[in-house]
Amino acid sequence: MRLASYELTIDAPAAAVWELLTTAEGLVRWVGPQATAEPEPGGALRWTHPNGATVVGRFVELVPHRRLVFTYGWEDGRMGVPPESTTVEIDMSERDGVTTLRLVHRGLPPEAVEPHEQGWAYFLGELRAGV
Repeated sequence: MRLASYELTIDAPAAAVWELLTTAEGLVRWVGPQATAEPEPGGALRWTHPNGATVVGRFVELVPHRRLVFTYGWEDGRMGVPPESTTVEIDMSERDGVTTLRLVHRGLPPEAVEPHEQGWAYFLGELRAGV
């Protein structure tokens, strides 16, 4: 299994970025038209992209405004990534109201790494634009 990683700088405080990552209201602003989020360990996480593809996972670790870990997979098992089969780790650091976000997506099958890197690059750009 391999990992995809991505890093970007967002011109917003970490608290604002955290809300976009951990609430249904925040998720629909950047990732898709439907989302469910129960931001507590074991809580459900689900979102549907505009094309109808749905991600299913659970929150694993939440350190407000600093670290978020959740399981991730596709409801239909696309790209060999069934629900909750991989792990996404997001670490954030803030300096002078600017947040650096580092995302690592672990456990992907080798053929799924590149499409997920492209997907994260696109959607994290949407997150940055939505703050």
